[in-house]
Amino acid sequence: MRVNAITWLFQRISAAVLLVLLGVHLWLIYMTNTSEVISFAEAKARMVSAPFITLYVLLLLFGLFHALNGLYTVMVDMGIKPRKTAIGVLLAVGLGLFGIGLISIIQFM
Repeated sequence: MRVNAITWLFQRISAAVLLVLLGVHLWLIYMTNTSEVISFAEAKARMVSAPFITLYVLLLLFGLFHALNGLYTVMVDMGIKPRKTAIGVLLAVGLGLFGIGLISIIQFM
């Protein structure tokens, strides 16, 4: 398989996984909500639960991959030549954003 075909396939797979994860997230938020307005205490209680942490880490991971893979595809379509440099920069940005997101998720523990 060519590289473009593989990135196209991974883009579609990540989109499908994101749709499922977002659906689970919305269902959990609306079905497990005990009050009209979600308080900070309720949100914090959810964030110490392993299923919610797993859900949010997966959303972060697949969301970042989908966004950065899409950005790479646009860059290739526009004719960027040093593809390895672009991949390295996007990988560094992705790892940095993943670290920031992970810190945001686990700070409630």
